[in-house]
Amino acid sequence: MTNAPFMYWVGMNTPADGSNVELTEFNDFYSNVHVHEVVSGNPGFIRATRYELLEQDARGDFGTRWLAVYEMDSEDAASTYLARNDGPPEGRPTYTPGPPLWQRYEGWWRLIWRRLVPSEGDLGSAGAPYLFLVGMDVPAGTSSQDLKDFSEFYTNTHVPEVVALGDFLRGSRFELRSDLKHPAPGSPQFLAVYEGEEKALATRARRAANPSAVSPLSSGPPAWEAHVTAWRLLYRRIDSWPPV
Repeated sequence: MTNAPFMYWVGMNTPADGSNVELTEFNDFYSNVHVHEVVSGNPGFIRATRYELLEQDARGDFGTRWLAVYEMDSEDAASTYLARNDGPPEGRPTYTPGPPLWQRYEGWWRLIWRRLVPSEGDLGSAGAPYLFLVGMDVPAGTSSQDLKDFSEFYTNTHVPEVVALGDFLRGSRFELRSDLKHPAPGSPQFLAVYEGEEKALATRARRAANPSAVSPLSSGPPAWEAHVTAWRLLYRRIDSWPPV
């Protein structure tokens, strides 16, 4: 991914009765037609990267099978997209109808995220094949000072520890900009994206097999200790356009 301050997520599921041939047609259309049209048809969209769910949250079906991440170059790009989305249909781009399985997909996520940290630097610039995603909320009634303490701990202590202990390449933090679609009770407010290669997957498997040998993560301020983790999801990269 590029050095983009905003990203737009589209998450979807395909019907379980889709054949292998239909899935091949779906993915070919998605990667080679649809994402090209979305990037070209929306001002400020600069790249699309597609992912497939590799590991679901153990508590339930929170993640979609297919995730497309569209990177935006500015706040203006996000605002323009939202204005067109909320405006009359004739002001929106039109897209090519897809194959049969595309016509039957289930939309799950439509979310716009604003990057918090790092403020500069590519997300996935090396085409990292895996993303570990953690969605999180602070407790209701969290004060501004508690939120500041939460964010400072999350950025300066927790994320670096997870990157080091998990053998990830890097970690980035995002805050929800717009929730256009997400199952109830809605999207979490904060997102951490940890990028990894095969080494991170091996470390993850090793830690799961022997949890008693895993070094504990640091305790944080009260708002951190009371946070709610909405979902933890692992995705595998399919491809990008334009290519990374």
